[in-house]
Amino acid sequence: MVTKLNIVPVLIFLLFQYSYSAKVTYNVLSFGAKANGRLDSRSAFLKAWGLACNSTNPAIIYVPIGRYLIGSAITFSGQACKSKAITMKIDGTLVAPSTYNAIGNAQVWIKFYRTNHVTISGGTLDAQGSSLWACKSSGKTCPKGATVSTIMLACTPYKH
Repeated sequence: MVTKLNIVPVLIFLLFQYSYSAKVTYNVLSFGAKANGRLDSRSAFLKAWGLACNSTNPAIIYVPIGRYLIGSAITFSGQACKSKAITMKIDGTLVAPSTYNAIGNAQVWIKFYRTNHVTISGGTLDAQGSSLWACKSSGKTCPKGATVSTIMLACTPYKH
């Protein structure tokens, strides 16, 4: 009889631990993202990020197979995040606008700003840079364009 009483607290502790650390998944399709590469999905990504960031549990932002237009510069800000682990699991392709003027001189198409404990996994980024490169090759005056020149990693105990 005493043994049964000792098991109950252990089971309650394990149940609490499991529910506390359960990952929450936010599928961008649930927030209006369109996988056709033509309709802007930027706001759906920001909604999913906002919920993941405010979650007290580890969170996954899931991007299913498809092409998702991010029609203008987007910043995922981590300054006020409560989550200690956010994973952006991309099975699809994030697509920039086909005209470089949509990004203009923003210089950054997708930005993760002051984020910690963020993992980006899988996927493809299609910046559709051919029109900008054609402009630059022609000798015309063109915007600098959004580029990926540096990925900065903060001091962290994890391997990169």
